[in-house]
Amino acid sequence: MNSKLFLIFAAIPCLIAPVFAEPLLRLHDGKQWKELDQAAWEKLPRAELKGKARDGTDKLYSGVAMSEVLKLLGAPSGDTLRGPEMNRVVLLTAADNYQVAFSLAELDPAFRAQNIILADQADGKPLDDHEGPRMVVAADDLRHSRWIRQVKQIILTRPIVPAP
Repeated sequence: MNSKLFLIFAAIPCLIAPVFAEPLLRLHDGKQWKELDQAAWEKLPRAELKGKARDGTDKLYSGVAMSEVLKLLGAPSGDTLRGPEMNRVVLLTAADNYQVAFSLAELDPAFRAQNIILADQADGKPLDDHEGPRMVVAADDLRHSRWIRQVKQIILTRPIVPAP
């Protein structure tokens, strides 16, 4: 193969990769999908939260409050989170398709102290490949079952109630 032609073909993945890069998070507001990229993530206000890691050590987690992420989805909050909006659910999915749910009120600072974040750092360092790049930290949970790691999508929805 001609060396110049080889160089052109070798450079194509470098040129294409940034265009087709996966979004940081996929978000769904109940009607349509949205994508959150790194630039948008970096503009969100930061939050810190102390929590016990699975190994029992205390860590300082840093990231974005889930309430801030939900603002991107137009989720009701504060005084508008009442009545029929109280049955809203946030469903998070990990890279391995593990899923957890929170009620929307659990994530709203008007209902409880802000204690659930989408972390990207622990003790000032990026999360490792096992936990990151994003992990839910629910500091008040007594078990880590909802500390979902490798979060890839967040859906704001309502439960489906079967007909009687």
